[in-house]
Amino acid sequence: MIIDFRVRPPFRGFLSSFLYRPRDPHPDPVTRSGLQIGIEHYRSFEERSMPAFMEEMDEAGIAIGVVMGRAAPPPYNGVPNEDVSALLRDYPGRFIGFGAVSGMDVAGALAELDRIVDLGLVGVAVDNGYCDPPLYDDDPTLLPIYEKCQDLGLILSITSSIFLGPDLSYSSPVAIQRVARRFPGLRIVVPHASWPWTVQFCAVALQCTNVYPVPDLYLNVPHLPGADEYVKAANTYLSHRLLYASSYPVRPLGQSLRQFRELPFANDAIVTRCTGLNAKQLLGI
Repeated sequence: MIIDFRVRPPFRGFLSSFLYRPRDPHPDPVTRSGLQIGIEHYRSFEERSMPAFMEEMDEAGIAIGVVMGRAAPPPYNGVPNEDVSALLRDYPGRFIGFGAVSGMDVAGALAELDRIVDLGLVGVAVDNGYCDPPLYDDDPTLLPIYEKCQDLGLILSITSSIFLGPDLSYSSPVAIQRVARRFPGLRIVVPHASWPWTVQFCAVALQCTNVYPVPDLYLNVPHLPGADEYVKAANTYLSHRLLYASSYPVRPLGQSLRQFRELPFANDAIVTRCTGLNAKQLLGI
């Protein structure tokens, strides 16, 4: 079973996300996003089509997609938890959902965590660098949210990379290390895996066995600096925790999976674990 641990399908609130803004068909090679280099055509994005997305899931052999809401102000825009829940109802068995809360309203976030459980969602996503003002992932105001996630048995997703926050310091995995050690019973997945702090993040994951890296496109895009460090870790101590993801719609489903499989993993058993078995164990399915 292949599980893509981070997809944002063309469904309801996801379509208003900055991720679905139109792309220049003839981008300036100097200023274009490096994450778009070598990208193949994918109809689901071009047409904003949910049926095409499901076809592409099937063509890639992806059994389940993990979908996360987002609680973020403009210009990033949020995805309501109700939309995640509706996706799960409309496509039973094909998606697993995380809700989202914002550190901009801690009292509201604490109340929302109970509703996330009632909606049947298994985790909660935070994008602290998108807050206004931006927050470091170990900001003291966030600790009650993390503590309640631990108490409720929710998986916590902390998105961490250079693109979250006003400068590189907001993606430092030191903050995640502090959270993981303060809440050892809290399972933490980290989309983007704190890129470009790859060696430092792998060190945090070595020490903190409750941290699950989801490097997604920062691992799948060929020749991206630092990606080989995630592979080295997966070939040793992270083979039972690294989680595959495409980060769709930034990159296509099928191309992302193919490029992941082309990485120099030590053996097929590791690839099988990272593309499905690790997620099954974490999600309890």
